[in-house]
Amino acid sequence: MNTRPGSELDISLIDALQLNPRADWAELAGALGHSPKTLARKWSALSERGLAWIAIGPGPAFVRHGCAAFLVVSCRPHAKRDVAAALIAEPAVVSVSATSGGADFLVDAFAPSLDDLARLLSERIETIGGIVSVTTLVALATYREGSRWRVQALDLQQSALLTRPQAGVARSSGPSLDDLDRLLLEALSRDGRQSWTDLADRCGTTGPTVRRRVGKMIDSGRIALRCEGANALVGPIVPTTFMISVPPDEVNRVGEVLGRIPKCRVLEAITGPSNMLLTMWFRSTAEIAPFEAALVRELPSIVIADRFVSLRTYKRGGHILDAEGRSTALIPLTSIFAGPN
Repeated sequence: MNTRPGSELDISLIDALQLNPRADWAELAGALGHSPKTLARKWSALSERGLAWIAIGPGPAFVRHGCAAFLVVSCRPHAKRDVAAALIAEPAVVSVSATSGGADFLVDAFAPSLDDLARLLSERIETIGGIVSVTTLVALATYREGSRWRVQALDLQQSALLTRPQAGVARSSGPSLDDLDRLLLEALSRDGRQSWTDLADRCGTTGPTVRRRVGKMIDSGRIALRCEGANALVGPIVPTTFMISVPPDEVNRVGEVLGRIPKCRVLEAITGPSNMLLTMWFRSTAEIAPFEAALVRELPSIVIADRFVSLRTYKRGGHILDAEGRSTALIPLTSIFAGPN
């Protein structure tokens, strides 16, 4: 039974595009049982209303190419609105959530290098009026990122028709992105479903060049494409972030176990008092305590040091969201990717 606000077709289309964001309409039609024209019209209607979109963001190997950090931000009570607005407007800040617990905001920030991150913090984040403290947790390894989370609407046969083989993430950092790469990323961030031909025309190059460049960025793990849906469409989401302490010699094993949980949205090894950060997307707060109990039974060596429940997400993947999670504006993330040396 579908308990989500969107129709069965809405949710199935979202799930299909989470599996394969660039699948053509004919391929999607074969899996979903609707004509390509019907699916294209449906997607156009959803995206025009800010209910669904394709986001371009840091991929699973971004930390090999740049620097990622989670910021735990506290501010003066009467300054929360102004602080939120300033954080949202910062291009290097990918996501902003107001949170419960001992902090006011959880922020995902990205930069081309550790030096760039230090400048971002000292010159553009810590100087925001009203902020009292910023705790910076630098990401060391990514076990799961947002593009792997799904609404789980398709059956196994449908999923198999759309699942693409996962390319191995390159071990070397590879060349820096150039001006054409960043043009492609900005154009894709504004319309992740546009054709290769349209994308090539917008960026002044050819279709084969576009396919090759974008494919290389994705296969390297530097970027990821993901289909997002507003809460008004996919139903309530309660993002909950856990700070977990894990024995150092068990981090990889724990990362592999937790990264397989379907409701896991983000899992990173981090610096700080706790060495792992786990974000789960629950349907209600009632799921949190049973999950914690099951977690420590399954992994008795870990300690859950803290948890933060997101009260509202203001920005995700560069998209500014309204109270129902609809995308209302976009701040492209091109500044976080390194340019030529």
